[in-house]
Amino acid sequence: MREYVKDNFDCLKVLTQENRERLEENMYYRTFPKGQILFNDGDLRDRIFVLCSGLIRIEKNDQTDSFFYTDFISEGELFPVNGLFEAACHDFSAIAVTEIEVAYVATAVLEQLMVADRELLKMIVKKQGRVLEQQVTRMQYCITSSAHDRVINTLAILMKKHGKLDESWYIPYPIMINDLAKFSGTTRETVSQVLKQLIKQKKISYQYKELIFIDDAFFQLDE
Repeated sequence: MREYVKDNFDCLKVLTQENRERLEENMYYRTFPKGQILFNDGDLRDRIFVLCSGLIRIEKNDQTDSFFYTDFISEGELFPVNGLFEAACHDFSAIAVTEIEVAYVATAVLEQLMVADRELLKMIVKKQGRVLEQQVTRMQYCITSSAHDRVINTLAILMKKHGKLDESWYIPYPIMINDLAKFSGTTRETVSQVLKQLIKQKKISYQYKELIFIDDAFFQLDE
């Protein structure tokens, strides 16, 4: 994990030698099993994480369960980047979908380094901007009244954000029908029907929770 962070955690690369050493000295590494809750909505926001391997689901619902939000965090992402310098507590929960490896640092340490290092501050602000862009894209494509279209657009968003290219684009993590239903704001029955249709049309392959995009052009979103 340490080598992964050194090679892939871009925040380290912009820091001065002194600040990089300080961040590395305050960074810790853990492995968690599938199903582990990293934090719950309302927990103290005292750590910032880097996901080194695996998949994390974030979710939030209101007290009546009439509103539910879910999203995914994949390898290499720094989270949560919302609420820096402001929020005392988390406003969503984070759960390991697979076994995960994470590095983490105290929120206060990262915030102090952001104040001291302009390049780090710029990088984190850019990351916040990309998260906002992703949410705008999701709002644009997943608030349509057609549940069928929402499911297809959800698959397109997942391919764009989490997809890896081998012979075809694929999601390198197990994707559950229940999660697709929550992400799309529809029922698992509707998701199952859409997946069966897409499989029949040879747009995707979906076996043993593995999602492969056979016709990736079909899932390209208009920019």
